[in-house]
Parts: sequence; C-alpha cells; structure tokens
Amino acid sequence: MATIQARISASAELSDILLAELGEIGFDIFEDTEEGFFAYCPEALFNQEAFQEIIDRYQALGRIEIEMGRIEKQNWNHVWESNYDPIRISNLLFIRASFHESEPGYQMELVINPKMSFGTGHHETTSLMVETLFTLDLEGKSVLDAGTGTGILAFVAKKLGATPVIGFDVDEWSVENSMENAGLNDLTSVRFDLGTIRDQSTDEYDVLLANINRNILLDEMAEYARRIKPGGHLLLSGFYQEDVPLLLQEASEAGLSFISEREKNRWTCLHLRKF
Repeated sequence: MATIQARISASAELSDILLAELGEIGFDIFEDTEEGFFAYCPEALFNQEAFQEIIDRYQALGRIEIEMGRIEKQNWNHVWESNYDPIRISNLLFIRASFHESEPGYQMELVINPKMSFGTGHHETTSLMVETLFTLDLEGKSVLDAGTGTGILAFVAKKLGATPVIGFDVDEWSVENSMENAGLNDLTSVRFDLGTIRDQSTDEYDVLLANINRNILLDEMAEYARRIKPGGHLLLSGFYQEDVPLLLQEASEAGLSFISEREKNRWTCLHLRKF
C-alpha cells in the first residue's frame, strides 16, 4: 500500500489549522519544515475531494502552496533512514534507530525503526505521554496502548514493569512494525493486534494509553472507560490545549476524573482516573 505525501507551504498559524483539519481526514504523519509541513496519508484513506475542500476553505486566510506525491512502501526505508534523528526525552528516554550509536545518561533506551508507521517519537505528544508514564507506578500493572504506532509507549510501559502489555492499531503496517521493534528491544512478550478499541475484548486494565487525535478520543472515550479498572488510569494525547474542556466533559460523562495535564507547544496530555 502506497502513501500520499502532501508538501504544504503556509504561515505558521495557517499550518497549525491545516494540520488539525488534515488529521480529521486520514492524514496521520506530519513533519514540520521551515515553510510549512509534510503530511502523509495511506493511499487507501486519501479523499481528494475532502482534501481540496479543506484547502479551498482556507485559501482566503493566506498563501497556501501544495506539492502532492506518492510514496511506495518499499521506498520508505531510505526516506526515514536519511532523516530520522535520535530522540531525547528529558533524561528519561533515548530513542534511536538501529543504525545510531547508544548514548549514556538516560534512564531508558529504545531502538525503533519506524519505517512507514506513525509514531516515530519526534512529536510533542510522545514526549508528553512518556513523561507522564514515568510518574506512574507500573510494576505488575496491565496496560493497553490504543493506536500504538511504532510501539514506543507500549515498550516504555513494559520496561517500567507493566505486565501484560497489549498494543493495537488500525494500520497493519504499524502492527507489523511494532512486532519488529519488539524484537529489536527483546520485548516480544508485548502483544500487538490489528483493529480499533471496539475490536478489543472488554477485559479491564490498570492503565490505558491513547495518543491519537481529538475526534477519535471523543468518539471512543466511553470504550476506554469500559476497559479501565476502578482506580485505573487513562492517559490521552494528540490534541491541542483548546480541546481540553471538550475532552474533560466527555471523560466526566464516562466516569473519569481529571488528575493532571502537561502541555508543550499547545499539544496537551491529560491524565485521568476512573474512581
């Protein structure tokens, strides 16, 4: 399956708006550039009409230039290997690809070869989720990672003592890649499934992680709550600060209470608990 690449040049303010809009129509990988950003969407999910409608709607707000392309799956390794830099999250976590050297001074290290999957770890939401995970006592706790991407959050949870740990994603490349990354980190006991939260059993977990986007989180909030043990934790990210009130309202209706939040460049992580 190929991927649609859109290179968008626009002002920083307009880029933020377009990024959020494109996230609602299937684009799930974004990479900032000096002039705007790259946006990637699995070809099977790409809707040209919806894409053009968004661009047309915001043309009046400022200059928007677009270059479209198509990336074959087999060509992606060269793309990410040329551009993928190690990730450093405080002194907590060092994430590197297999072709990078290890680096001392971090509590934890992961080897992630992301290929085409979303979740390279460079995004602010990954840092926010990781930092919040490190505040929890996960020893012996069960964890479900919704929208696992490359498996980073599932692997962090496992290394922090969680068991069992299960991740799932709607993208079969993500599931395949997460399994490969599990092998690279000697974490093959972490299980990865294909599907959405509704495809998962209703088993309850001590901690549920969901770094996705606002609309999916709102739609699936009650499903998350059903799968969290009383006293268990829900960590959410993938949305902006201004989305917090709406998410908290939905969480409250699902029986979840606010514990704390973290914010970085307007991206936000919520820590909720089921009492």
